[in-house]
Amino acid sequence: MKYAFDHIHTINELLRAHKKIILLTDFDGTLTPIREHPDLAVLSEEARNVLLKFSRNRTFFLGIITGRSLRQIKKLVNIPGVLYAANHGIELEGPGIRFSSSEAKKARCNLWHMYMRLFKSLRHIEGVYLEDKGYTISLHYRLVKKASDVEFITKTLDSIIKPYLERKMLFLTTGKMVYEIRPPVKWNKATTIQWLLTNYFPLEFSGEALLVYLGDDQADIEVFTALDGKRLTIYVGTPSDTSAADYYVNSPDEVKTFLELLYTQKDEGSNELLTEGKRAI
Repeated sequence: MKYAFDHIHTINELLRAHKKIILLTDFDGTLTPIREHPDLAVLSEEARNVLLKFSRNRTFFLGIITGRSLRQIKKLVNIPGVLYAANHGIELEGPGIRFSSSEAKKARCNLWHMYMRLFKSLRHIEGVYLEDKGYTISLHYRLVKKASDVEFITKTLDSIIKPYLERKMLFLTTGKMVYEIRPPVKWNKATTIQWLLTNYFPLEFSGEALLVYLGDDQADIEVFTALDGKRLTIYVGTPSDTSAADYYVNSPDEVKTFLELLYTQKDEGSNELLTEGKRAI
């Protein structure tokens, strides 16, 4: 991967070639730093103001693509009129759309049984946090200090979920210090975006619109791979050979700078180039 701010001229040329931009971004680790506990994540006013500008400009279509629940992400971002794709796409809400997967609803009973079994088995572990997000469950272990406890968590999860995986009643994925337990549905960030491109975005954002996607986790890497060579993709964090993103930035702070520059470049009536903002880093 190439550092985005070292290749601004190339990015400028790509942006100039498209009149419309679909901007889709992850939340945790992208718009805001990863926190020790999910409840501590807060979108800064500076970042929210940048997103507000995108939401009010007809050149852009803004969407937040996240593993959080719809209720959580709407409260955290608090910007009306944008697309929210929550629980990795299982829940969608935005202009002209409100959707939740009927297949995911059928798995709710299995998810609840999984949640209760994990809760009873792991409640004595200091630092573990089990999050019920309605259509998915997140098992966070970032605050678990003992290596032996982390090992116990992994073995316990493997034991409890194994029969569900064998019967394809649930799926298990991993993230940054978190296990994600999901219903057995096709919806993930990559498939959701593919569906949105085909079925949802307004006519003026089809065809020649450029999709810009930013993310930092394994679920986002799946998006980069699916969109490889077709869009502008930005990985957030230390460069990784496992990511198919076009470019990288180092942190959510640099994401904010990049978004500010992106807006300046495409804002109707503005002739300023991204190079003029590099000094802000």
